[in-house]
Amino acid sequence: MYVTRPLSMYTKFHAALQSPPPDGPHSRILVILNEEAEPTCCFGTCKSEQLLELPFPQNKNLKTGFKTYNGNGYYVTENKIVFIPVLNQPLSSNIYYAIQPRGSHIGYV
Repeated sequence: MYVTRPLSMYTKFHAALQSPPPDGPHSRILVILNEEAEPTCCFGTCKSEQLLELPFPQNKNLKTGFKTYNGNGYYVTENKIVFIPVLNQPLSSNIYYAIQPRGSHIGYV
């Protein structure tokens, strides 16, 4: 069973990350990015695309990047991923399933 909570709740009250999942078998909290928690830049005048803190919101496709050096320069590999929290763990554990939302491997963990 999944219960949704706004991301702004966890950015304001960090102690809420330590709270256990809701009662019931295989329960978990899904974090939803709301307007109040939308990341900004330029002193709040522009929206930012970067998420710098956990927990990750589950209502957004996130892009991850991996940088490698091949001798001539850096090569960046990017993947779009949805992060779903592992069941029966508090959000502070920072354990997620990474699921591909597109392509030939859609839905793979």
